[in-house]
Amino acid sequence: MILLLSVRLLDGRYHGLTANGEKPEWPPSPFRLFQALVAGNARGTTLQPEVAEALRWLESLNAPDVIAPNAESGQTVLAYVLNNTDGRSRTPKMIRPTILKGDRLIQYAWKFDPNSKDAIRHADVVAKAARHIRALGWGIDMAIGNGEIVDAIQPTTHPRIRFFPAKDADVVGADFRSPGIGSLASLEECYSQYLARFESNETTQLESGAPIYQLQPYLTREVRPHAVFKLLDTNEDPYRYPHAKLIHIAGMVRHLAIEMMKNDPPPWVENPADWVNRAVRGKRDEASSDDHKQFSYVPLPSIGHEHADAMIRNVMVVAPLGMERELNYLVERLDGVEMKPEGYAEACETDSTPSVSGRAELQEFTPLRGKFIATRYLGTSSVWETVTPVILDGCNRKSKSDKPEAIARATEKLICKALGRAGIEAPCEFTWQSIPFVKNTLSAHKYDGHGSRTGYYRPSYLQGRTAVHVRIRFGRRQLSDDPESAWIPANVPGPVMIGAGRHCGFGIFAAPPNRP
Repeated sequence: MILLLSVRLLDGRYHGLTANGEKPEWPPSPFRLFQALVAGNARGTTLQPEVAEALRWLESLNAPDVIAPNAESGQTVLAYVLNNTDGRSRTPKMIRPTILKGDRLIQYAWKFDPNSKDAIRHADVVAKAARHIRALGWGIDMAIGNGEIVDAIQPTTHPRIRFFPAKDADVVGADFRSPGIGSLASLEECYSQYLARFESNETTQLESGAPIYQLQPYLTREVRPHAVFKLLDTNEDPYRYPHAKLIHIAGMVRHLAIEMMKNDPPPWVENPADWVNRAVRGKRDEASSDDHKQFSYVPLPSIGHEHADAMIRNVMVVAPLGMERELNYLVERLDGVEMKPEGYAEACETDSTPSVSGRAELQEFTPLRGKFIATRYLGTSSVWETVTPVILDGCNRKSKSDKPEAIARATEKLICKALGRAGIEAPCEFTWQSIPFVKNTLSAHKYDGHGSRTGYYRPSYLQGRTAVHVRIRFGRRQLSDDPESAWIPANVPGPVMIGAGRHCGFGIFAAPPNRP
């Protein structure tokens, strides 16, 4: 279950800073909310025993998801504030508020096990305690709090952004302060020492202790479930397949998945035939009101170093969010199975047929840390660039007489549409071109200047669409109206796939070798 705490700011500005006070903090960290809970519920120097006990329980939970509106940094102003050292004089301070764009609601979602001892009781106490929140950030950041226990969080809509705590300790993300064991005790001690400074008759000012919290990396996109397979020949050596014909590998793996799930579907699926048709085969049911979810079969070109040949030696199966169980079931049945060229024609026809010479077997494995699959396809970065071109959902020109400006606007709209359909909501800016960003990969063009085929073979249903290579930089500028203002990066985890061909190997992105 989920303990969902919501805070609505009364003003469209927020003044909280990061722990070192060097830059604006957005969104407000989970520890900032924890401080607001303590301050709002304290009666003098104490908390009610049941509230203190519930907050100590909250300390023990994993960091929450954070959902907040988009925001930008405002103009810097000079103010004179009370000096915290002596509590009497005023000192100059530069203030740079964060300006909210859209609504003013910030949400924090803690997942917990309802079957653990007293969990429901503690969650209910914290939910009620949230109603006593009076400010979030500085004292001038007036706010109204609320809490509830829910089964799931409703999907976010633009321009709200959902931040996910990274599960991998080695992931590089934006660090948010989050409560940890001892946070409540440290805040009580800090407040006690703060009061003691004014009660002391000594000329030397007493120093307050530091609050205890943990730094948690956060990402702006949840990692989709995935599994990676090696392609092996009869000698258990890596099997190589031409980069331009990667669609053949995707088609054969897809056919195997359909065959396996037809013969042995997951026992918990209510309508196996319909599930295989939609999730495994990828047929969209236009009459259904449910969101369409399907597996993606993604060949991975070898891009381990600048002289890599980009041949296909690995393939990845990616599942929609929430389908880890189904993915594991499918992977167990694909592991060790030989690919069959005769099964390729399952809705993946091109003007060439698979040229699989000899035996090619799928073998599941966990990509090694530091190697190209783990770092470039499945790593975390604020910059991503295509290895295979994005096939857009349409054409970016209506006629040969279209002006470049009109083509650019149409391309931008189609790329934005592709990002939305892939479920990528993090703010970003992007560039596109026909020439590849990664060495030894292929152009987005279908034909060269002489009319001969070049680039990638496509399935028939993607033949008439525009394809481009794309570089995306996730993040935002401090001032959206100023293109020269500082850039604030946002880290996004792989795999990243967009476009009409993302389920069969097109539009797969990789992080640059020296990713930021």
